[in-house]
Amino acid sequence: MKKSILSLSALLLLITSRVTAQDTYMTSIEPARQQKLRFGAFLAPTMSWMRPANSKSNDGQYNVINNGNKLGFTWGLMVDYWFADNYAFSTGLQINGCGGKIKANKIIDPNAPIPINHSIASADFNYRLQYFEIPLNLKMRTAPLTKNISFFGQLGVTPGLNIGKKATYTVTSTEVNAAPIKEENVKIVGTLSVAPLTIQLNVGAGATYPINDNLLAYVGVFFNNGFAPDATNPARYNFTYTPTLGSFSDGNIRLNNVALRLGLIF
Repeated sequence: MKKSILSLSALLLLITSRVTAQDTYMTSIEPARQQKLRFGAFLAPTMSWMRPANSKSNDGQYNVINNGNKLGFTWGLMVDYWFADNYAFSTGLQINGCGGKIKANKIIDPNAPIPINHSIASADFNYRLQYFEIPLNLKMRTAPLTKNISFFGQLGVTPGLNIGKKATYTVTSTEVNAAPIKEENVKIVGTLSVAPLTIQLNVGAGATYPINDNLLAYVGVFFNNGFAPDATNPARYNFTYTPTLGSFSDGNIRLNNVALRLGLIF
């Protein structure tokens, strides 16, 4: 009887010691994974561009093309709420500096009568835009792999409020000898010329690496695809320097960007 009691006691002691050791091990290498609410900060170099959804403007008078990319930065704070071991709702606050280049060329109809007044032959715009954004994402992560590195992926939408809009542009007239009109870093006036609110679909992936018990290094690559509404509508511009030129339309413009995020999670 004594031997049985001693054997059972030894077995219980062994199990208890193994469980305690495992708990201590998990706590020492993964304390961050046990926290439901995590905060972070990041900086992200970005490359953005404007993509015409149609080759022609809404009025059919201009051909519209993407004329180049723009480099910028996004920075902000992020918040992850882990409602399950490997699933979280991810949000935050961020400032996105973006833009792009759009060129519109008037479609010449050889059968049309020659216009009496001048009109816009071409318009080349370089946009500098800034948005205040609140991303809404579902984040998924893997269990820690080699050296406790975890990989993650996320998908969601990002509403953005326009807080800055400038453009450098060159506009030419249909008059043969007319000099092109150029202006740099002009503040765009009016809420209809640049969408006051945009919505982007975003998808991203990356990895985290523990620096210490409470701090994680964070890196990720994200693609943001604007889908509503049109980013610009220059048909609303008023060219005050020469009203006889009138206005032009650039069609349906989508604002996209790719970002490389570097940050810390606390």
